Amino acid sequence: MRKILAILIAILPLATDLSARDRNREPRVMGVPMSVSDTSSNGRRLAQRLFIGKGEVGLGVSFSYLDIDSNNSDYLMLLQNCNAYAKTFSVVPTIAYAVRDNKVIGMRFKYSTSSGNISDADLSLLSEDLTLNVSRIRASGNTYQTAIFYRAYLGLDSHGRFGLFNDVQLAYTHGRTTFSYGDTGLKAYNLSDKLNLSLHPGLEVFAMNNVSLNVSIGFGGLNYTNIRCMEDGRITGRRAAANARFYMDITDIRIGLTIHI
Repeated sequence: MRKILAILIAILPLATDLSARDRNREPRVMGVPMSVSDTSSNGRRLAQRLFIGKGEVGLGVSFSYLDIDSNNSDYLMLLQNCNAYAKTFSVVPTIAYAVRDNKVIGMRFKYSTSSGNISDADLSLLSEDLTLNVSRIRASGNTYQTAIFYRAYLGLDSHGRFGLFNDVQLAYTHGRTTFSYGDTGLKAYNLSDKLNLSLHPGLEVFAMNNVSLNVSIGFGGLNYTNIRCMEDGRITGRRAAANARFYMDITDIRIGLTIHI
């Protein structure tokens, strides 16, 4: 996490040359209340403040890093006497355009790399009589994702500096995961294709007039996954699954920076 923050801090000076641009592309003031034509909500509507003006273009990048260790992870609670480790890193460049005030559409590309190993573990299947031992398992993988998204903002303050947002994202992901067991070579691998519709709420803060920092988290969604098990170039198994899962996904926490032009 310190490395990610260091990268973001290093990028900030590069954007200062653009900071002369006032946040008001037109003679408009960010943070002012927006007019609402629909009065059917009888006053229950949240006050809308201008946060992103129509016509703004956003160029951004976000990062995600997760480090899981068997000593402090609830993800491995079914494993006893476990010595395991896993990590994953993602980088996500993004381009977006404000089609209306506080309404944005865009495209993002995501590259993720991950690796992990289980040196030794006992897998407990609900009973002491159903216990399996696994050892010396290693896995590594890379995924490539292309996504389109729609983002709606909610300005929080009268200066247009703080805002909440929610992304609705449609994404296609292709990945390859390679496995090895004991002393065997890396011959077995999985190829996966995934289509999903997901939610990503977050918070955005303007550090300068044209530079904002944001943090978001995935909240699951609708998924379709097709996995092909490969060995020596041959398909040895295949699995397809579709599901709907809505949950706070801590493996999809992103910290990012966006330049607005």
